[in-house]
Amino acid sequence: MIVIKRTIGSCFFTYEETFNSENEAVNGKDGKFIAVTLGKLRIERANITKENDEQRHQNFDKAKTNGREEI
Repeated sequence: MIVIKRTIGSCFFTYEETFNSENEAVNGKDGKFIAVTLGKLRIERANITKENDEQRHQNFDKAKTNGREEI
């Protein structure tokens, strides 16, 4: 049996990149990554569930067949 704890919340983030010109930035060209800053982190609740190994693998296989690899 596996016990899974998921913490659910929200935050404010800033993703920083540099570009060679304003046109590159406006047109969405790939820039050079600088940093990600997180702020106003708020944890709303935690969800704890129990799953057996077989059930977890079945859920993973279902997600893969739908074109996603989420658990």
